[in-house]
Amino acid sequence: MLLKRLCNVAAIAAVSGLASSFAAASITISTVPIGNPGNAPDPLTGFGSVAYTYNIGQTEVTNAQYAAFLNAKAASDPFSLYNPEMAGTFGGITRSGSPGSYTYSTISGRANHPVNFVSFWDATRFANWLHNGQGSGDTETGAYTLTAGGIANNTVTRNAGWAWAVTSEDEWYKAAYYQPPLPSTYNQYPTQTNTIDTSQVNYGNAIGNTTPVGSYAANYFGAFDMGGNVWEWNEAIILGSARGFRGGSFDGNDGHPRRDSRPYHGPAGEFNSVGFRVAWLPGPSAATLFAIGGLAALRRRRCVGQ
Repeated sequence: MLLKRLCNVAAIAAVSGLASSFAAASITISTVPIGNPGNAPDPLTGFGSVAYTYNIGQTEVTNAQYAAFLNAKAASDPFSLYNPEMAGTFGGITRSGSPGSYTYSTISGRANHPVNFVSFWDATRFANWLHNGQGSGDTETGAYTLTAGGIANNTVTRNAGWAWAVTSEDEWYKAAYYQPPLPSTYNQYPTQTNTIDTSQVNYGNAIGNTTPVGSYAANYFGAFDMGGNVWEWNEAIILGSARGFRGGSFDGNDGHPRRDSRPYHGPAGEFNSVGFRVAWLPGPSAATLFAIGGLAALRRRRCVGQ
């Protein structure tokens, strides 16, 4: 496996003007390690215990990263991975051409914003693509086996041997709220604090929009924007027919990023305020990724082998 060491560079930069030059690029998802395996769950909510060490995406998946995925896998787009709303005020990706030869470009100034208007199934297909090495990698098998019945019945779960996946609820929760060392605690917000304001999180902006990933300070583990910007899908199956999301959004209130906020929606839903983040399990099965995609530089990046 090709290993790439990523660490301690100076700042996150908003990437713009990538447009069609990004079409054939492979991408790297910058991740941060989440240690302390076997930690106790949050006594308030029961969430946050993870038995293994894993890495989580340092940011939400960006428009630039998702556009690379579309250019690799959506020339015909049989799975509706692209939503035309992505070309609007709140999105960041345009589509050109006709079925069979579609191409995708990022909107100037929005390449480094989180992708939105994506369903839970779009997120799982992106994770499968990462798991299978990008390029022509399959979207229907890998971390998830996606079948018509599994999608219709909302019964799809993560496969053993996964390398990349949409975050589980506990993976996301631990990376957002848990803070070792012993005695470990769970913070109220994913900012290492029990209160927040708009200098820390992009929220409460009903007439606003998303911001470039990394515009606010990182949390304890070095992850950005786990509060606000966009809600993030997770794998939790709720009430049988829904999937969970966490973290709040730019147009939400200060209660949404709290650890006791647990909304959900049907997994096919696509909204301007919902995106996703991925988890990576380092090891022999991890897919190899090559070129940087969407992030120019990272503030407070922890060292990670990729």
